[in-house]
Amino acid sequence: MVIKIPFFKHNDVELFYIKEGEGEPLVLLSGLGSKMSWMFQIPYFKEKMMVIAPHNRGTGKSSRPNYPYKMDMFVEDLKQLLDHLELKLFHLCGLSMGGMIALNFILKYPQMVKTLILCATFAKNHFGASNSIIEAQKLMVNYDLEHKFKVRAMALYSRPFRKRLKRDRKLYETLKNEFMEDPTTLQDWINQGAAVSEHDTEDLLYIIKQPTLILTGDDDHIMPTLRFSQILNEKIPNSRFEVINGVGHRFNYEKPEDVNNLLWTFIKEHVK
Repeated sequence: MVIKIPFFKHNDVELFYIKEGEGEPLVLLSGLGSKMSWMFQIPYFKEKMMVIAPHNRGTGKSSRPNYPYKMDMFVEDLKQLLDHLELKLFHLCGLSMGGMIALNFILKYPQMVKTLILCATFAKNHFGASNSIIEAQKLMVNYDLEHKFKVRAMALYSRPFRKRLKRDRKLYETLKNEFMEDPTTLQDWINQGAAVSEHDTEDLLYIIKQPTLILTGDDDHIMPTLRFSQILNEKIPNSRFEVINGVGHRFNYEKPEDVNNLLWTFIKEHVK
């Protein structure tokens, strides 16, 4: 039996993507340096919808061309993939850098987006987020992968969840193995980070008319996403804002059931 691996090629980039389930499409976009930020959402939503989750250029099984990326490159990667899949209208959800891609996408192709979900993200790079993250990666360049995983966990997750990882060996191994497979190199971080550095949609948020859900944790160690999410909520007209208590930047891994329920409650209001 031949197993078809889902890749799509355009220009100089070959994109790997996950496509599971049937129904209205939900597109899930991952964050800086991460090939997949939605491990605990895909199994849930594939039972309710069609789920599309690409590995961004520079991560995972997708191509990693060695030059600084621009945000519009990520937007066009996604647009060409969705055209290839013949998807004209979908729900769009992004975490961190994935949320930035989503914002740039909806501003360029508003007719394709039915609802927008923005998780732990911001409209404008006010504080050099990518620079500080990349400097941290440079400090870890000689660490082995498990050591890098442990350091990254300190940034991504709240203290209670990190304590849970010490107790729950199965969960620890699941997250560690996901991190160690097709690892992101320092050069990949630098190339992706260039796009985050130029990200600025703040003055255009008023244009977004689609129903929008904004989510963040209240214990984010990577960036002040509470404040940034409030800005998004204030400037996107048809938006609602939910704070998830006691969780860090990757809150959808810490409380997947709560996050899945919040996402589905919002999405199903707009599913025919």
